Order: sequence, then C-alpha cells, then structure tokens
Amino acid sequence: MDLAIQEAQSEAAFESRKPSLAELASKRLPITVPWSSDHLFFPGQTFHSNLYKTADPWSKTSPFEDWSANELTNDSDVGQMMYLSANGGTTGTFKSAKTQSTMMYLSADGGTTGTFKSAKTQSTVLKEDHESFGFTATVDLGFCTASGSLQYDRNISTNDDNIKTSVRASYRCGSIILRRPPKLSQESSLALKYGEGLTEFEAKYGDYFVYGYNLGADNAMLVSTNASSLSTQERKTLTVKAECFLFDVEFTEHFDSASYSASAALNITGYDTLSGSTLDEHTKWQASTSVEFDAVQRRSRTMRLLGDQLPSRVEDACEELGLRLGQGKANRAESARTGLMQDFAPVAGLEKPVDRATCRRVMKSNVIVEVVLMPVKSLRSVQEWMYSDDII
Repeated sequence: MDLAIQEAQSEAAFESRKPSLAELASKRLPITVPWSSDHLFFPGQTFHSNLYKTADPWSKTSPFEDWSANELTNDSDVGQMMYLSANGGTTGTFKSAKTQSTMMYLSADGGTTGTFKSAKTQSTVLKEDHESFGFTATVDLGFCTASGSLQYDRNISTNDDNIKTSVRASYRCGSIILRRPPKLSQESSLALKYGEGLTEFEAKYGDYFVYGYNLGADNAMLVSTNASSLSTQERKTLTVKAECFLFDVEFTEHFDSASYSASAALNITGYDTLSGSTLDEHTKWQASTSVEFDAVQRRSRTMRLLGDQLPSRVEDACEELGLRLGQGKANRAESARTGLMQDFAPVAGLEKPVDRATCRRVMKSNVIVEVVLMPVKSLRSVQEWMYSDDII
C-alpha cells in the first residue's frame, strides 16, 4: 500500500511539473495536443497558440502553397499527398495533377511502445468515542433521607474503508508526419520579407502548423469503493434511594438503546479512445439491486478487456485503414492455431503512397491520439526569407 501511494504521489508531482502549452509556445518548442475526431486538422494547417483556450484556434488562411482552407476541406483528391513508410529512411517528391505536392509518410522509427500501469490504494479509519456523565440529588427530611442519581453512557463507533484501484493502458504504434516541410506561398513570403516580419506573419497565419499525427490509443479506468458504518449504544441508569430509621429502599432502572447504520458506494469512471466509449457509474449498495450491480460489473469488465487488448485492437484498426503495423488478424489467428509465432517484417522500404482519402479516413477514425504541432519559425524557408538578403 505504501508503494502504491508513493507511486501515485510521484506521478502527481510529475504531472504538476509538465510545462503548459503557453510555456512551450513561448519558447517555440514542439507541441502535442489531444486529438478529437469531431474536427479535421490536415497536415500543413496552421494554429494560433495564443488562442488555444478559445473554441477555434485554427487559422482560416494558410501561408503554404496548395494549402488553402477550401482545398483542405475538399473531398476530391488533388493527388497523392502522403507516403507510407515504416522506416522513414528515404525521401522524395510526388507530382500531383496540379503541382509538386508535399508528401506524408507513416513513420515507425521508434517502434511500438506500450505501457500498462495498475495501482491500488487502501485506507481504513476506525474511531471509538465514549461519553459518560451523571448527577445526584439528595433531600434530607429529618426522619428520612432521599436521593436520586442519573448516569448516562454512550459509545460511538465509526468505521470508514476506502479502496481505489486504477488501471491504465497506453499504446503508440507510429506517426504520420510530413516528409518535406510545406513551401511558403509567394504572398506569405513577400509579407514575411517586406512586411512587419515574423510577428505580423504569425498574427495573420498562426505560429504553429500541423506536422503530423501520433497513432495509438489510451484506455483507463478508476474504481473506487467506500464503505462506512456508524454504531451507537446508549445506556441511561436511574437510581432512587431512601434511607429511614426503620428501613432502606433502593430502586434502579436501566434504559438501553442502540442504533446502527451503514452505507457503501461504488464509483467507476473510465474511457477508451479507440472505441470512443466512456464509463461513468455511481452506485450505492443500500439503494441498488443485484441486477444493477451485475450490469455495472459487466460494463467494468468490458472496459478492462478493452484495455487488455489495446495493442491488437489498434493494429487491427490501422490494418483496416491500410496502415499495417503489426502481425494482423490472419497471422495472429494462425499463431493461436499452431502455437507458433508467425514471422512478421514491417513494411520498411516499401513506401506505399497514401492519398488524401485515406488521410481523411484515418482522421475520422480513432487511431489518432495526438496532433503534432511544429513552430512555423522552425521552417528553413521562413528563416531564409527572414534573414537572407539575396532571395529576391
């Protein structure tokens, strides 16, 4: 338990040290932002980092050739704009029907990476309270002395148990990135050279551009249970006593009461980026039937199973899009049947072109987890137009 708590604290400290988007943008460093299939961001599209908290930080105009907003959202292909490669070791160009187009390729240079983390924390708080007080009253009548006393005792016992279990799986299988940086249009080049410089250029077009996408998926689930109980016991003791010359009388009566209450709650939250599913369950045991708990259990098992199968699910989804990165369904089925691992070689060097339609299908799927943004200032063409005296 102590180790799990230390890991959770270390992770929280690490998250707090992560630089914000504004900090990265101020230093013109590469930025990765979460992907949403609700919006399509094509490679080469520009981004205003100072507007990242607004609803639409994306620029409506582009400083690059053949990257106008109309063209980016056009369903018709103007030529092959991407390249599929597993090693990224070669470069080249492809002439489209209109012009020499910037290409993209699938890079798996870093291989595939997967992480799985499970942590559990448990705490128990037990508290016992005891209260006791009493008073006595005495009356002397001369021939008789009478007294009465009342004693009150109460015991309170509370118990609070908390258990939290988190499971997280992450898988990355490559990136779709630009093979060559986009080329500045003549209008934006002249504006950069003879206008107000980079400041005006970035204010108009944006200071970052979409360099590519990271492929993969994330799955996470947090299960927390809380059980608490309260037990109260009370005793009131009344004693009446009379002492006379001839006799003594004493009467004692006990009044006992007890109460007990208990409650338990189950909270489950989770998400799976590949399936686009979320889980948000909050159930109290004392108010739920076994049928409800069975349903919650099934949904949590389903979410956990999605995380366990994350690598194969991502590779299958990429294979359906024409981006084969793993063994594939057929090879895995054969391996399961024979018990032998099937040889698999990545598509290194095959360089299969990927067209705009495939790019659109990839963007509408959930295999993209992050958008990679690069600063416009890092482009060589921008540097040349800013500092060279013999371009024109």
